[in-house]
Amino acid sequence: MSDLSVYITTFNAARTLPSLTHLASALFSDLPTPSPLPPDLIVLCLQELAPLGYSFLGASYLAPYFSRLSNVVQHAVAARFEDGVEYETLLAQNVGMTGLMVFVRKEVRERVRWVETAGVGVGVWEMGNKGAVGARLGVMGEDEEVVPVTLVSAHLAPGEGEVEKRNEDWKSICESLVFTREISSPQDTSEESAPLLGEATEPSKEPTTSSSPSTLFSPPSHIFLAGDLNYRTASTSPQPSDHETWPSPSSGTHTFQTLLASDQLTRERLASRTLHNLTESLVTFGPTYKYSAAAQAHAAAQPVGKGVKPEEPGSDAWAKHRVPSWCDRILYLPSSNPRIASYTALPVQPSSDHRPVALAFSIELEAAEGVEVPFKLRTDWKGRRAVARRLEVVVGLAAYLGWTWEGEALLVATIVGIVGVGLVVRALTGT
Repeated sequence: MSDLSVYITTFNAARTLPSLTHLASALFSDLPTPSPLPPDLIVLCLQELAPLGYSFLGASYLAPYFSRLSNVVQHAVAARFEDGVEYETLLAQNVGMTGLMVFVRKEVRERVRWVETAGVGVGVWEMGNKGAVGARLGVMGEDEEVVPVTLVSAHLAPGEGEVEKRNEDWKSICESLVFTREISSPQDTSEESAPLLGEATEPSKEPTTSSSPSTLFSPPSHIFLAGDLNYRTASTSPQPSDHETWPSPSSGTHTFQTLLASDQLTRERLASRTLHNLTESLVTFGPTYKYSAAAQAHAAAQPVGKGVKPEEPGSDAWAKHRVPSWCDRILYLPSSNPRIASYTALPVQPSSDHRPVALAFSIELEAAEGVEVPFKLRTDWKGRRAVARRLEVVVGLAAYLGWTWEGEALLVATIVGIVGVGLVVRALTGT
């Protein structure tokens, strides 16, 4: 009762529905055999979840994407663990193109006493083309003590030379990511009155531990942050011939040590310029970005199934215009003291130029230690998010009409209808 086991995967989905079979076969492929006990929580931290129009409009437009990912998890669970292991979707949230899904094993569901969620955009006009989505779970541990566990999916600014912008994005997340209560104890909600997934609920009457807003680092919580953080291994784009010296993904981690020594994330974190208070398990896997179209085609051609791990692509794996980098990472508070079972990159996916990265761990459900808050909460966080959300709807509608076949068809039908009505009116009036 005092342990919580978690499997977190971060994946930049490249605005595409992932392959059900390929992604399902990748999940849990890093775990030792025979299969360990199934985790209590399965967490998907998602970036570029869907095309911009769908992501910004949200709601039913994202249903196919969340549904596909839910099916991926269910297929992966069925292939990896023995019969009878079942998971429920605890939440599926997004802010623009950044998403977070949490699945809880049925036997553990009643231990989740409440859920708080948070979201912030850090892109243009603070819309959600980049940003963070968080969930804070109140999980019952030993002696019925409820312990907060925070899970965050993040996506920071791209580009080799945009280190300072990424640092600023992190600062914005710390300043504006505020958690509000969404789901109360399962005993408080009957099956008939339970809200649909993603539907807003009334705040729980259960008292919180503080009258102050619930932010990333306050009140104390165990914290795990995963995402496409976009820190690179070079500050400029490579020269045309540089790719000839890059090793293939299958050549061994030791061959990437020169690149890893130039990792911007580690440098900036150790200098206390980003990801304050957080640390990372030892990186022993190869770069996770940017994979070439040839690598993705190679992945698509590999057989997948139970117990089958697709082979790595060859020396043509890398896109020639980006230095291979560890963009996709998972970090945590050192005081959480997770017992790490695995931290690695999963097989290349046919649908994305990023490799998924997974962290399997367990923690003792004890009260979290407090840490120094690096940046003060913005007092106008709520108003700024409301303005950004209105802009997302406007931009999302424009993108939907201009960049999707459904939207283009709707736009053409509307124009034809307007022209037709105009002709009828003209004929009736004789003008």
